[in-house]
Amino acid sequence: MKAAVFHGPRDITVEEIEKPALQPGDVLVKIRACGICGSDLHSYKHGLFPELGAPVASGLALGHEFGGEVAEIAGEVRGLKVGDRVSGICIGCAAEYVRLPALLVPAIRIIPPQVSLEEAATIEPLANSVHAVRLGSPSEGQTAVVIGVGIIGLGIIQVPKAKDSVRIIAVDISQKRLEMAGQVGADAVVNAGREDAHQGVLSAAGASTVLYDGEPSGNVDIVFECAGAGREQKGPAALWQALRIVQQDGKIVVVSIAERPVEIGAALLVRKGATIVGSWAWTLDDFDEALTLMSERKMNRRQLISHEFPIEQAKEAYEAALSAEESVKVLIKP
Repeated sequence: MKAAVFHGPRDITVEEIEKPALQPGDVLVKIRACGICGSDLHSYKHGLFPELGAPVASGLALGHEFGGEVAEIAGEVRGLKVGDRVSGICIGCAAEYVRLPALLVPAIRIIPPQVSLEEAATIEPLANSVHAVRLGSPSEGQTAVVIGVGIIGLGIIQVPKAKDSVRIIAVDISQKRLEMAGQVGADAVVNAGREDAHQGVLSAAGASTVLYDGEPSGNVDIVFECAGAGREQKGPAALWQALRIVQQDGKIVVVSIAERPVEIGAALLVRKGATIVGSWAWTLDDFDEALTLMSERKMNRRQLISHEFPIEQAKEAYEAALSAEESVKVLIKP
């Protein structure tokens, strides 16, 4: 079978490898669509997070966002049959087939017919968004800012908009992604590459009357920080911007993964009485809620898929995913 094999930074080749052998209770899935995640890009650029790849041949198969079909079952697995359309937890999905070990089989979810397998490859990032929104707990009438509107940031806009009347301001440097943010429900957008992000948020949300170091905060209850801090990035990190933006006693939910140490103003954190909480991955409850939202057509995930590449063009797919100005969600289709 074919697999996109990662050997090191910016080095991915498509190779023929052995189809996985199954143990009793395992399930073999034919991958129809595999999403490229931000964590995959950290690996591709810098070799970070090798634990998110499955050892194959002479390297690693990345990819953990998938939609596929059950191709083989070793023994008896209750509730599953060959041909079922599925998604769930797995690594190494940038390949024609992937083995789901018996331990992970209870987390497999059957995909209803109204959800395409391409859309199914976006359930996992949406589960991340659901988890972050649970932690932020935006409520009716509040204002939230989402800094960084890649696939997870866009999901953070979609989730509360499917439930409550929450005002959401999107901040990014990619005009393409900001346009998508507007399409999925953002009430205002701020292009931080063209204007000062802090001033842009103040204009959209209004300014607080209390000054901190001579400047106001926004009338912002929650900030979801989904941008991170790249190794090559110049200037203040998004987390520092989030702290400047959020109001007294506000909350910051950090969803991104920084590639370098990030400094923030501890004195400002204390004076604002702000809460900073990290949001890592998701639970099965989050995954199930994401699938339900998609199954009930509470949101359009298909529009977020900007590129689809055959597995033979895996290198091109990763390069496309690196360009925030050109891509939103990139899929590899074995």
